[in-house]
Amino acid sequence: MFLIILFLFCFKVSALTTQTVKAINGNKPEFVDIENASKKQGFKVLETFYSESSNNIKGEEIKEFDNNLKFSDFKVALLDLDVQSNYQDADGDKIREAQPFKTKTTYAWQDNEGNEIKEDKAETIIGCGSGYSMPLTLTIKTLVNTYSEKGIPNESDSVELIKSYKIAAKSELCYAKPYATEVVPTNQWVGINPDDSYSWNDPKFILRNPNNGGGYSNDYVPNLGYKINPKESLGKKFPTTGFPGAKFQLVMTGAQTDYEFSIAASPGDKVSIDKKGYITLNDKPTGPVTILAKLIRNNNIIHEYTFNATSIWVIPYYQSVTFEEAEKICGGRNKMLTIKELTNSPRAYDFYNLHSESHRSNGYTRKIGDSVFAEWGWVTKQGYPDSNWRENAIEGAPFLGRYWTNEINKNDSNYGFVIHSHDGFVGVYYFDEDNINHYPSRIANPVCKN
Repeated sequence: MFLIILFLFCFKVSALTTQTVKAINGNKPEFVDIENASKKQGFKVLETFYSESSNNIKGEEIKEFDNNLKFSDFKVALLDLDVQSNYQDADGDKIREAQPFKTKTTYAWQDNEGNEIKEDKAETIIGCGSGYSMPLTLTIKTLVNTYSEKGIPNESDSVELIKSYKIAAKSELCYAKPYATEVVPTNQWVGINPDDSYSWNDPKFILRNPNNGGGYSNDYVPNLGYKINPKESLGKKFPTTGFPGAKFQLVMTGAQTDYEFSIAASPGDKVSIDKKGYITLNDKPTGPVTILAKLIRNNNIIHEYTFNATSIWVIPYYQSVTFEEAEKICGGRNKMLTIKELTNSPRAYDFYNLHSESHRSNGYTRKIGDSVFAEWGWVTKQGYPDSNWRENAIEGAPFLGRYWTNEINKNDSNYGFVIHSHDGFVGVYYFDEDNINHYPSRIANPVCKN
């Protein structure tokens, strides 16, 4: 009888010990309602937080934003998780109050072609000239754990929340970009140093010097071209001048391949356009030209750009000749260009002051509507490969990028004037003497009016 009683007592103790261990080593807490929690992932732009749970953006719909925003302006975040709807514990253990959830969030950007946009592009704007095909995809991932207050174990398994949003820059026409800006980006605007030497793309010379010129107007944006809606040109849009082989691009928000380009009006049928929005002036149009850019993902969005490149149309010749020969090639002196038609250098307005130290070195100011070289920039065969301009050779003699004007000095008929096509420099030129400095005098290139 004693043995039986002892056995029963031992069994009860053993059972109690097993039950006690099971109570302590219970079930892990769980993170639940994953779908709704994923929708709480979003981003803040300015003062607004966007997420699907906030009902101001949907995962599969394209949300448009200002095209001047940078990637860094999208601040990825996660709304507060809910201690009731996102927590579950089979043992009834309460959620930890001090830190109910632990999260780690990462995100990645891709363009519409699946190309990853690296972190070093954070300060790049998403729209005008970015080159990224729209819409962009922002994918946010958050690794979450939840915790009970006293349960063992008190940490849940990790759960990954994933949410993607489609983001696009608002579709716009942004810039009209001269081709030389793209192919010779290091030589967009000129500046004159105190020692009479030249500097290119120097921020010190953004503003026009009243004596020497240089710089650019507020309508020109370095690396991008002229604004679509310029302010300083009195309503005139680039280009107002032209020559055979002149080329520019209509720069859009996002990628050029997001658009379908076409010509709506081209009097004389002298203009062509390719699938990336490059417009080539093959010959002088007889009136305003209108270009259409249709957004492929939404054919209801069509942008229109009209320009008139007929105010000054020039035909350059690739040969070195005397003034008299240039006059014959053009068909008369009245068919040659004035200084002001070729450049807006200050010397174009004071070209008889032969000995002015303040005008010795001079150049154009990048501006719409003033002159051929000022509008188009680095006007050489390099800048406009389909044209008949000279290839520039500014590093030494013989310098070939000089073009005759129709002006003859009123005080001394032995002097005429030439313009450098790459920088708009106005030079005094002696008709009869050879080898003044390192420039072979007497000869320059003809450029004629049409």
